[in-house]
Amino acid sequence: MGLPGALPVVNSKVVEFAVKLGLALNCKLSFYSKFDRKQYFYPDLPKGYQISQFDIPIATGGYLDVDLPVEFGGGHRSYALQVDLNRAGVPLLEIVSEPDMRTGIEAAEYAAELQRLVRYLGVSNGNMQEGSLRCDVNVSIRPVGQSKFGTKVEIKNLNSFSSINRAIDFEIARQALLYSQGKADQIVQETRLWEEGSQKTVTMRKKEGLADYRYFPEPDLPEVILNKEYVDSIQSSLPELPEMKRRRYEEMGLSMQDVLFLANDINVARFFDATIEKGADVKLAANWIMGDIAAYMKNEKLTINEIKLSAAELAELIASIKGATISGKIGKEIVDPSEIEKMVDKVLSENPKQLEQYRGGKTKLQGFFAGQLPPADMEAGTPQSRKVMVIADPTRESAGALQYALSHVLLEEDELVLLHVDTPNSWKNPFITFLRKPSNSQYTTPASLSSSSEGAAAPGGEDFLEEMKQACEVAKPKLRVHVEKVHTESGNKAAIILSQSTAHGVDLLIIGQRRSLSNAILGYRRAGGSLRGSKGVDTAEYLIQNSKCNCVGVQRKGQNAGYLLNTKTYRNFWLLA
Repeated sequence: MGLPGALPVVNSKVVEFAVKLGLALNCKLSFYSKFDRKQYFYPDLPKGYQISQFDIPIATGGYLDVDLPVEFGGGHRSYALQVDLNRAGVPLLEIVSEPDMRTGIEAAEYAAELQRLVRYLGVSNGNMQEGSLRCDVNVSIRPVGQSKFGTKVEIKNLNSFSSINRAIDFEIARQALLYSQGKADQIVQETRLWEEGSQKTVTMRKKEGLADYRYFPEPDLPEVILNKEYVDSIQSSLPELPEMKRRRYEEMGLSMQDVLFLANDINVARFFDATIEKGADVKLAANWIMGDIAAYMKNEKLTINEIKLSAAELAELIASIKGATISGKIGKEIVDPSEIEKMVDKVLSENPKQLEQYRGGKTKLQGFFAGQLPPADMEAGTPQSRKVMVIADPTRESAGALQYALSHVLLEEDELVLLHVDTPNSWKNPFITFLRKPSNSQYTTPASLSSSSEGAAAPGGEDFLEEMKQACEVAKPKLRVHVEKVHTESGNKAAIILSQSTAHGVDLLIIGQRRSLSNAILGYRRAGGSLRGSKGVDTAEYLIQNSKCNCVGVQRKGQNAGYLLNTKTYRNFWLLA
């Protein structure tokens, strides 16, 4: 802190954590590194300089592997980085990434993976709301065909992953708009803040150049010198990291949706691993943890370490269901062994005559008692399926939404509901388009879905629904597809969709979205930032904000360009076809 008569001392635990994190991030360690003084004058730094690492950080050349969310098409990304020691009174590990990210969602997932990693390592609790993990982002853009990036702008005050995502996408749009208006000179090197209320970035202060910091070696601290034995001891102590765990789960045959859920929280992963170590079926264990147990934890606001069910008990429960000793329905109601005893006592008390005969030697009545329990079913043994609803209309937007669902979202064990809401204005668009069969009248792949103004459906016609259903059946033959048609005179299409999605117990709602380029750049908020009940707001935006389940708005950007996706959390996310 620069107090008179006091000298700084290196925190040895931070050096250990830096080495541990550097190894986990695939970095090359510097066996010799040093500290430097970084001069700047801000109110939060009375001594006028910060002790940092300038040209010899403790770890360089690393990378972090990230699996993107399944609902955005998934995919694997790798981001280059380095780790250095940085302190302004409080020990700090600073991770600096290369400019490898292209969207807000990529940056948010990168930050979430870092949080996951430090929690696995025990380096930090990674809680953003407590300041244990902080994030500043730098955004610069460049016109197509230009290799050099434009002026870099830094954004501070980002305290959640969703804020990281939205702030970056806003700043990209802000800079792109200035470029398009010939005002690129107004993009200056500065620090901006993210205002959560207005959902925009604003100027905080102008940014100094590198030379202004006047770096020089820190005279009051010795160099940090590592030896091989020290590094090897830390290397041997590393746990199985998130990336390793995800790949192991994949090799077990789990879907990426299962893998991302189970590996996200180290305590959930430990519970799952302990369950299968007790002999439980891998898929059934994943289904139970992701389904009933996760729902229970959410409702009761508990962590998996706080529930009464142990991993061994879950393994025993799964074995009982798989062996048809108890039904899946009964299994869902069991929280401890005493519940089974209550069921047995109930059957015995309701059948005293048969109990007396059994005790008298008629042991064949054992089957009778077992039969008094609800029928044994294997519902917990089926794959964990989802119910997905796509809003079906004879439009290009609806065709694009269905194509996205078939190619990037739906698995064959899922159930698909094609919902068409017929309103008084449903058939007044003179440019009605719908899914068109290719010349051989057979759908061969999801790519055969297209939109056309030829052969438009006649007013009141519903051929497009049958064509959509046929496309689904050909693309995914095992997929369960249902068509739902609802007529309303009120014209309130959004309200009908919300009620239908709730009634069907939908897990994911997908709707085609039509938006102009200017709206995409300037943002979707209207009427003072409120969508609820405001006029002029399209159906997709209303559903995205108000649906109880996750809702994805899909904009098809040409046959080869891909999709622009929007959810309540992620805005304007590009997904290549």
